[in-house]
Amino acid sequence: MLELIFFHLPKTGGSSILKTLNHVYGEEYVRHFERDECLDLNNRGIKISNIIGPEIKVIHGHFRYKEVKDLVKRDNPKLVSFFREPVSRVISNYYWWKHSLSDKPEHPSYHLRNQELRSYIKGKVTQNKMSYFLKGASLKNFAFIGFLDQFDEDLKKMGDIFNWPATPSFHEKKASTFKRENDVSQTDELLKAIIRLNKKDMKLYKMALDQSKAQRND
Repeated sequence: MLELIFFHLPKTGGSSILKTLNHVYGEEYVRHFERDECLDLNNRGIKISNIIGPEIKVIHGHFRYKEVKDLVKRDNPKLVSFFREPVSRVISNYYWWKHSLSDKPEHPSYHLRNQELRSYIKGKVTQNKMSYFLKGASLKNFAFIGFLDQFDEDLKKMGDIFNWPATPSFHEKKASTFKRENDVSQTDELLKAIIRLNKKDMKLYKMALDQSKAQRND
């Protein structure tokens, strides 16, 4: 029976948390899903619930709430996710995207690898990604909400809440490895544009902050 679902919102520290989940539960009991696998399952009309075995205790990955909604209803697992301030998340996603394309000439977006941030943020697929993955979910039903900017502290709190015997942190700030040659172009005008284009995520992030505060005051 499934005990925990971790929604890995892009660029929020989810890869590090996967390592912690593998350590706490055991790799054989944790099933990770990349977004490409989720899309492939969708295209073939297969649900995530159809391919995880009864031994799986945790699923983690870039799946949308609607793609695991049946599992939530079936097993009533703990729902968990980490959030990130939306402007910071968009900018981090941009540099990760550029970095990931640098050695993939076969990728359909390779010709866009030199696209500037001001152009990147105009693409619909880059906007409101946190809201996209959690559409249909109520944050009030989440057992724990954490934040990247206080990662180690929140990871420890999550372990305490879930009574984990130990909660090792494997978090590494990888963003510094990406070449940020366009940092100088992040003007107030550009940052305001990111906010304007990600209003849903700005609202969701505030809701997450409020919900987290309420949980910690209980």
